[in-house]
Amino acid sequence: MSAVIGFVSEKGGVGKTTAVYHIAEALRRFHNATVLILDTDYQRGGLTCRLMPELQENFGRGDVEGTTLYQAYRALYAEAPTLPPLTIRKANVGIDLVPAHPELNTVSADKMPSSRNLRDGNRRHLRHLLLIHEALSSIASKYDFVLIDSHPDLHDLEKSVIAASDYIVSPVKLDQQSSVAVASTVQAVNDVNEDIDVAFRLFGSETTYSKTMFLGAVGMMCREYGDSLKQTEALMRNRLAQTPHISVLESYVTEGDGLRKAAEA
Repeated sequence: MSAVIGFVSEKGGVGKTTAVYHIAEALRRFHNATVLILDTDYQRGGLTCRLMPELQENFGRGDVEGTTLYQAYRALYAEAPTLPPLTIRKANVGIDLVPAHPELNTVSADKMPSSRNLRDGNRRHLRHLLLIHEALSSIASKYDFVLIDSHPDLHDLEKSVIAASDYIVSPVKLDQQSSVAVASTVQAVNDVNEDIDVAFRLFGSETTYSKTMFLGAVGMMCREYGDSLKQTEALMRNRLAQTPHISVLESYVTEGDGLRKAAEA
């Protein structure tokens, strides 16, 4: 059984894409794991173009071959009875990829067709929330891990990422501005879990859906003095760890020439 892990933060530039890329490569290289990356970062397609550089030139024009989540949402808005299967690409580093699409920025529950009554409308919005979960249902079991990169906001697409994930990790810079976003991510996870639970109870439906767990925040681009975090970042990490309902992973990623060289390569 695969583990689906979403990397989510409403703050941009905190290292979500970097974390997904290197964790995926480490799982493959050091643990011999099979990994699928689902890229939902529509603004830059950072992972898509990093794993498949040949897509870089055409990405901005929306020229992405195959079926991405964008086509799946379009099918949903057109009231198609089933979703088209996602196209899985073979990246050049031995990791499978479902590419991003720049028009994923148009995803919104407001685009769902109007309904005759409140109950039917709630069903449609629930399916919108669970679309990524549904799209992965037939392929996730083929992998040990599915990692989802996301865009830095907490709107309808990111809520669908949360609903599709078994676990959420929130990359964070250990400063005041970035740390605030962790609490927002935790709240978003709780809200999605509650919305799905209420919806299924409202419809009287039984489901095997499991609640999403917030696994923890992980410090990114951290600076050390000796072998320990600099004092200001250590204080921020401790403060974050003492916040109710927020966990912080023990490991963190340092900022150094190695990370910058890896990004350039």
